Amino acid sequence: MKPIDLIKLILKHKTILIVMPLIFGVLAVSITLNPKRSYYSDTMLYTGIASGSSIEMDKTFNYLAANNAFDNLINIIKSRDTQEEVAIRLLSLHLSLKEANHKFISEEAYEELQAILPEDIKSHLSNQIKLEQDGNLNYEATVAYLTEVMHNDNSNFVYSLLSFHHRYYSIEAISKVKIERISSSDLVKLSYEADDPGICQQTLKIYIEVCTKMYKNLKENGSDAVVKYFEEQLMLSETKLKAIEQKMLKFNQDNNIINYYEQSKAVAIVKEDMEVVYKRNMAQLAGSQASIKRLEEKLAIQELIQEKNNAIVESKKQLGDLNYKIGMYSAKSNGDERSIQNIEQLKKQVQALQKEIKTNVDELYSFQNSTDGVPIKKVLPDWVDKVVETADLKAKLSVMDTQNKAIEKQFATYAPAGANLKRIEREIEVVEQEYLDILHGLNLAKLKFQDTQLSSNLTAVDPPFYPLKPIPSKRKIIIVAIVLITGVIILACILLMEIFDDTLKNEEKAKEILEIPSMGMIPKLFRAKPHLDLVRMQDRLMEFIMQDFNRIFKETSITKTPKIITIFSTRNNEGKSVIASNIAKKLKASGDSVMVLNHSNEDRSKTSVSRSAWLYKFFGYQDPRIDCNHPFLSSANDNLSTSEYKIYNVDEAYKGITDYQEFMVNVSENNIRSLDHILIELPNLLEFSYPSELIANSDLVLMVCRSNRLWSKADNNILDNLKAIAGEKLQFIINGVEIKEVETVLGELPKKRSKTRIRLKNMFRFQFYSSSHI
Repeated sequence: MKPIDLIKLILKHKTILIVMPLIFGVLAVSITLNPKRSYYSDTMLYTGIASGSSIEMDKTFNYLAANNAFDNLINIIKSRDTQEEVAIRLLSLHLSLKEANHKFISEEAYEELQAILPEDIKSHLSNQIKLEQDGNLNYEATVAYLTEVMHNDNSNFVYSLLSFHHRYYSIEAISKVKIERISSSDLVKLSYEADDPGICQQTLKIYIEVCTKMYKNLKENGSDAVVKYFEEQLMLSETKLKAIEQKMLKFNQDNNIINYYEQSKAVAIVKEDMEVVYKRNMAQLAGSQASIKRLEEKLAIQELIQEKNNAIVESKKQLGDLNYKIGMYSAKSNGDERSIQNIEQLKKQVQALQKEIKTNVDELYSFQNSTDGVPIKKVLPDWVDKVVETADLKAKLSVMDTQNKAIEKQFATYAPAGANLKRIEREIEVVEQEYLDILHGLNLAKLKFQDTQLSSNLTAVDPPFYPLKPIPSKRKIIIVAIVLITGVIILACILLMEIFDDTLKNEEKAKEILEIPSMGMIPKLFRAKPHLDLVRMQDRLMEFIMQDFNRIFKETSITKTPKIITIFSTRNNEGKSVIASNIAKKLKASGDSVMVLNHSNEDRSKTSVSRSAWLYKFFGYQDPRIDCNHPFLSSANDNLSTSEYKIYNVDEAYKGITDYQEFMVNVSENNIRSLDHILIELPNLLEFSYPSELIANSDLVLMVCRSNRLWSKADNNILDNLKAIAGEKLQFIINGVEIKEVETVLGELPKKRSKTRIRLKNMFRFQFYSSSHI
């Protein structure tokens, strides 16, 4: 939509866009003639959540934790329990008064309260003994009584008063107290509006007291419960630790343990040293015994030595005798052979004996000396020493065996004791660590409790004030807003209707939907305003249609006569009879012979006249009544003779047409060859069948459709079939368009316009130099 189109649309509906908001504005004025006065009061509480003092020196600021704390505080203030207590205390405050006091409640509100108060409550309050110094009832006693009454059941006066819609004492009224955090500070603002200034102030005062008490109780009760829990757990852990320590003491006493680890270490060291000494002594004992055995073996050959000595002495004696004999034989020998033989034989004996002596001497030497070359005389002292040493080692080993048995016994005692002692120590360590953790938690809980006591004190830095002036009325703003909103809603509805308008509307839109060429448009013939010459306008539009009419026949080079023009519509009351009559009138005026064949189902109903034309005029719209005296709407009988206007019946013969020329001859009852044009109007195609042969052999197929109708799927299906039959001969005329649409064909319509309007119109069209002459 172009800017100029939007301006035209607004100007078209300008009256309703002005009148309807004004009507709603007048209604708003009448409704708000007696506005209800409201009074406003507020207060600020300092919480200290984000920047308050704290016992925890290393405490750092946590943005999320601070926001969470503020959310908790605001939700506590908004909770139903808080609101119930505020409502009960406010009611108790007013009931405790012996008469109305504007500081607390106005006379009107006090009388209203006394009027709705049940007799049982009145009698109970009148019999109350406890009174204040000023003669009023005791406030806290009244609060306790009303609280008890409310909790008795859910049908009593107090419960109903709080649950329903009382303007002061209901939960709904108290919930109107607004709570908000002031920026990112530690301040929370509470504000309230009421039609009674005293109630407005007192409600906030009571609200501060109640929410401070509830917040403090909730914070301290939570921290106190944590402290008590840790104290109980600490006592249990201490008892458990003492029991395990007593168990360890008894275990040490039973096993004679002073310091298990030092004792076990000393026993292990002694055992290890004794094992080393024992093994060394065993090795020495084995060596001594081996030496004694060897020495004893050497001492056992003494008899063999004596025998060898005797054998050597005997051999020496025999050698002396042989040497003597050799000497005697040598002296007596005369060199005879026998003597020589005896001497040789003796020498051989001497040699054998010398060899024997040498062997015995060698053996004797080996007997008298050890394999190491030590003389036998030296072996005996060694043997005695070794025997003494062996006896000493055996005594030592015997003592060490006794000590080893004692150590093994001690080990047998310490081995299981170590495991049991380790288990007891682990138990003590676990319980001791548990005790220390609980003690640490208790310290933190106490620290947190003290910190909570500091941070849970809400302080009213700006107490609620008594409002003297009511809140300025927003009546003017409301009235202006209603007027503007009404205008915007109406304009939005108009724009939506324009945007979602799916009718054929104008020639361009119809071309897009129908997808066939257009021959022209005809406006709706309303009773026009004096400055519009609809007769001339209509005549000019028909001339354009006739120009296209003649152009089509020239372009197609159709020379045959008569030329057949078929006019149809898909539905009733599309205006095809009026258009056919006016086309025939124009053709006749141009000197052509013409005949109109109309069907017997022609709609002859009169055009209805709207009875609410004044309403259209009031809202500045076009008069909806049709100008029945317009020449364009004149009857075909007024323009054509009886021979030029024929009517045919829509019967079985029409539905079964096979020869269209024969059909036309039968209908016209004349020689049709003498005619220049034949206009055949068909009945609406959605209700009646159409003659395909007639349409196919027509020189021009003209469809008439209203601009204010929707183009349905059924219409489109018939049009697709006709496109296949008629081809490029099929065109349409759109009937009943808005007067403004005619400007696309005829240009700007004549109308009295101011210079300012002309300039604005050119500006929205971006035509800044359109008035300049060449």
